[in-house]
Amino acid sequence: MADWDGAGYAHISELQRAMATASLESVTVEGTERVLDVGCGDGCVTRLIASRVPDGSVLGVDPSPRMIEAARAADDQLTNVSFQVGDVTTMGFGPDFDLVVSFNALHWVADQETAYRNIAAALQPGGRALVQFVCHGSRPSVERVAMAVTRDSRWAPAFADFAQPYLHIEPDDLPVIAGSAGLQVTRQSVVDREWDFGSRDQFAQWCTVGFSDWTSRLPAADVPAFVDAVVDRYQTVAGRPGVFRFLQLRAELRPSPQ
Repeated sequence: MADWDGAGYAHISELQRAMATASLESVTVEGTERVLDVGCGDGCVTRLIASRVPDGSVLGVDPSPRMIEAARAADDQLTNVSFQVGDVTTMGFGPDFDLVVSFNALHWVADQETAYRNIAAALQPGGRALVQFVCHGSRPSVERVAMAVTRDSRWAPAFADFAQPYLHIEPDDLPVIAGSAGLQVTRQSVVDREWDFGSRDQFAQWCTVGFSDWTSRLPAADVPAFVDAVVDRYQTVAGRPGVFRFLQLRAELRPSPQ
């Protein structure tokens, strides 16, 4: 996974923050929980969680050093939140957390089984997990459109050995994947979301930051043209400029009964 631009992400992440905030509002906490935020990005949502557990603590982990740098740089008064570079497929936490959350991150993980196994290992007995990510559907995702653009003659040489950096699982596959990791899905929903960025240019800015895995293979001068090609082609999927449509899976999990 590319090292995402943490400072740039802070300016275009209203969508991710809105979706995570809405999901958090349905989670009941006592205020003493120890929480692990997997794929914490720039730490905005992590801090929101920390404000809800004043007598607990929150650790945010993200594989992108620039994201963690941005998260640590935020100026606030919270003393119960910390951040570290970490990947869900290699993290080695013991059963130290009452709650593990992950928002808009797990669809960037190819090794789903290992991810959920490590999430399970981080939970205390009686703990719980809340995950939210983009899943597979019949409508082409913007990432799938980006992969199609990489096969165009102009871009193909730069992507000759490029493997897709995302994985949109089928919703019915989650209970199986989680079950193999020792987790039980207790609640699951899929919602067809639409987000209007307000203009084609705003959507292109969001894509420029979010497509780091793709654009890191290109000269800086070529990035705007590549993003424009994706945005133009995706417009036929979304129906109008500046609109992003995606299927969002939200699931609550607990350790499986022994």
